[in-house]
Amino acid sequence: MRMQSKWWRMPTGIVSVSLLSLCIQRSDSFRTQPRPAIPIRVRSPAPPFRSIEYKLSASGSSDGSEAEGDCDCPDTKSDGPDILQPYLPALDPKYSTRGSVGEEKFLLSRTGPPAAEELTNEQMLKIVKIECTDLEVNTLVWKCLGYRFDEEGEAWTPDEVFPKWKERFPTPPDLIGMQRVYSREVDQPSLRSNQALVRSIPQDNKQSLKTHLKPLGWKGYQYKELTPNKTRRAQCANWLIFFREELFGYTVEELRERRRLKKEAEEAAAAALKEEGTQPSDEWKPPVTEVF
Repeated sequence: MRMQSKWWRMPTGIVSVSLLSLCIQRSDSFRTQPRPAIPIRVRSPAPPFRSIEYKLSASGSSDGSEAEGDCDCPDTKSDGPDILQPYLPALDPKYSTRGSVGEEKFLLSRTGPPAAEELTNEQMLKIVKIECTDLEVNTLVWKCLGYRFDEEGEAWTPDEVFPKWKERFPTPPDLIGMQRVYSREVDQPSLRSNQALVRSIPQDNKQSLKTHLKPLGWKGYQYKELTPNKTRRAQCANWLIFFREELFGYTVEELRERRRLKKEAEEAAAAALKEEGTQPSDEWKPPVTEVF
């Protein structure tokens, strides 16, 4: 009994230290092993954006020439699309009637109907190579659509515009986007009018630009250099070639008669193939919304 009493009277400090050491050993076994460091790749910072100054003189450009800022030919060595600056003179509501046209190498008169010399392949090449102003492209298309300029009233009239086009556009629309501001609220009308112009071109004439300008050395735009301005210029030039080849010099009545005869010829050809036992081609063609 004396031995037992001496054992239980053992100093509590020794027992506490032993228990504490045991707990520390157990807790170390639950610690997670440190993960190996993962190398982090840090990209070099992008070069700072270089802003381009845009100064206008009273005449609309940095050196007094109105057309220079509107028709600079792009650098063909560029690796990407040209960033076009807003063209401030086009913000003027009177720009379409007072802006200069036909004063440089682009043959154009604001007055009267379109002339044959205004519709040559060389003229179309200047359009796609941006060697004329956006206003000059618009003006030429407007004349071909039938709008006529009233010099006394300084306004465009729709007296000779193709009937179907006139219903939708009683005043000449901006087919290029002369302001070069591509926000939705500003650019939407220009985009829609250009799309309407493209839809009026039949499928057989969709490649007119390539057919007529390739002999002059134009190979088209590269995808990486496309901009809204270049795309719409090409579409306007393509429509102008279609107009020159299919509509120029005909009245609306004559055009409708030609359309009727063409449709009858296509139906007769399809009937002849059917009689021979040959199935006519079912190739799908996009619908055409003709201007007349």
